[in-house]
Amino acid sequence: MKKNSIRPAWLSQIAVCITKLNLGVASIPRLASKSVAGRLSIVMITIALVVGFSTKAIAGLMTECCVDCHVVHIWQDQTERKKASIEAYVSAIRGAERTYTDDSEKHLGKALQKEACEGCHSDSNSHAFAKSGLNAVPIVKNAEEPENPLAGGNFYYNSGQSHFKKAGGSCTSCHRDVRHHGADHGYRFLGPDIKGIGDPLYEHGEGHNIYQSGNQYCIACHADFCGSENQRSSIGWVRHPTNTLLPMNGEYAGYEVYRKDVPVSYPDPKKPERSTARVMCMSCHRPHGTPHPYLLRWDYSKIIASGGDNTTGCFACHTKKDTDV
Repeated sequence: MKKNSIRPAWLSQIAVCITKLNLGVASIPRLASKSVAGRLSIVMITIALVVGFSTKAIAGLMTECCVDCHVVHIWQDQTERKKASIEAYVSAIRGAERTYTDDSEKHLGKALQKEACEGCHSDSNSHAFAKSGLNAVPIVKNAEEPENPLAGGNFYYNSGQSHFKKAGGSCTSCHRDVRHHGADHGYRFLGPDIKGIGDPLYEHGEGHNIYQSGNQYCIACHADFCGSENQRSSIGWVRHPTNTLLPMNGEYAGYEVYRKDVPVSYPDPKKPERSTARVMCMSCHRPHGTPHPYLLRWDYSKIIASGGDNTTGCFACHTKKDTDV
């Protein structure tokens, strides 16, 4: 009696990759039977596919094969073949800075960058995640008002769309080192100099991100808002301080437990202690957009002192401002 066999997951992944790459499953036995070199080639291909496409081998991304994200040759795409050079395409996908020869090439590069990200991270509904291959992909741009925006907000809102345009219309303006299978790309691909511990569910569940202290998240574009010299003058505060220790006494003593709606940062993300908590730009803003002006996490016009029952917004830290005149 013929024993039933169970097809292992890695073999299924190889089959999927072969199909997507149009190699043809039937061609492989023919190749192997022709020569010893052919058999050796098959062995090497199998090893490469197993290592390359096993979920253990890919850091931060579970996918069936490379072509889920990459085009092997630009010439496989009939439309792009007519519009772009290989150089422009590679530059756009990698987000590399380069000098463009004309405005049309520059525009094409930015469009390709945007499409490369939005292809997975946007959706026509209001859901926070979308299924793609073996991945639950976080959605940062919904066509409908998001039911539960993730930690960074959502580009559905006008504030986020405005921020995106002012940043150059490219995700890689902030996410400078996007390598889903890389090992040292920094927190959320923001660059190797930016550290933190990301919540796998992007704060959709009970967990939360742990940010490292510093102005590095926003200082590249907003340097005028960072540093004590830009925040305080001889007459007092002119801008809200950032990268500043949140005191444990006085009105600030009420901020006892980490709040996802008003997050803080820490010098060492591996030791998130209240005594070292610091205020940061993202304590008040969500970079991808919110329903409120200036990417604010709350409606600033409704933060009214001495109301007596408000613990949101500014009053999360300034806990006595809502009770004291």
